[in-house]
Amino acid sequence: MPFGGSNSERILILAPHGRDAEVASKLLQEAGWATLVCPDVARLAEEITKGAGCAVVVEDVIASDDNSLATSINTQPAWSDFPMVVLTPRADVPDRNVLAIRLQDVLGNVTFLERPFHPTTLVNVVRAALRSRRRQYGAREVLERRDLLARELQHRTKNLLAVIQAIASASLQESHGRESFFERLHALAKAQDLIIEGAGRGARMRQVVETALESFGTRVAVDGPEVFLNPGAAQGFALVLHELATNAAKHGSLSAEGGTASVHWAIDATTTEPTIHFRWEESGGPVVTAPKRKGFGTVLLERAVATSAVPPRFDYSPEGFSYEVKAILAEQRVTD
Repeated sequence: MPFGGSNSERILILAPHGRDAEVASKLLQEAGWATLVCPDVARLAEEITKGAGCAVVVEDVIASDDNSLATSINTQPAWSDFPMVVLTPRADVPDRNVLAIRLQDVLGNVTFLERPFHPTTLVNVVRAALRSRRRQYGAREVLERRDLLARELQHRTKNLLAVIQAIASASLQESHGRESFFERLHALAKAQDLIIEGAGRGARMRQVVETALESFGTRVAVDGPEVFLNPGAAQGFALVLHELATNAAKHGSLSAEGGTASVHWAIDATTTEPTIHFRWEESGGPVVTAPKRKGFGTVLLERAVATSAVPPRFDYSPEGFSYEVKAILAEQRVTD
């Protein structure tokens, strides 16, 4: 399919008198382009809206047009400047320059070609018009991607602000709330850096894990396949890992000399949606006891990532705390 769509490079021809349409169509088809001969201006205007690379038209027909073609040209999208090759008579006619200027003003991207034309000249003029049209299609793609990114940025900004608001509201109610808030905000910011590095599509799981745990070195063992997280999952796991590491450093295994933790994840092949099975396990720390109340950290571990039907599991075994969650990725496993 041609760049721009199935109709994007066809050539429309409007030459209802004599053999101009027949000759032009044959020459252009021999050059490898699809053509469509239009019987009148109304049909030409209609076909332009369906997609075309350029049009070859005779001057006298469009000069007497009732503005239907001009209306079609004027309603083009911002990226479009539809090219037209206008076939003119050889002999000079009164007010030729005035007519040419009027056609350019009305139709925009116009090239004049005197009849009878040389076959090579017609082909070269049309080739130049199509090259111009392809550049327009390229501009359209840039504008579509810009609009898409703008909408995605707007959506992600709203979501991010909602997350920050929730973190602030809950963190500032805790003791040392200001410190907790900024630590969580910092974890969120690092996740955003990784997402931006991933062109806004998300981040690799290993990147998220290693970034969150970089200060603990070899005390935290990391194991799992290469998985690409969507932005929501990357952001959620960054907060989960920050919370787990912070709790372990303050109260758990990483608060004791010789204490360790391990992080493991795998793809769950039993689910209909791409799902990651994540596990955090601590050992070698103080004796573990279950908390007497549910703080915001626990709520965050329950809700930070979009889970499957099974809720996260918290195990406060005396030998060491562990946490498991199955989270929806919305992205496939990567192997490169």
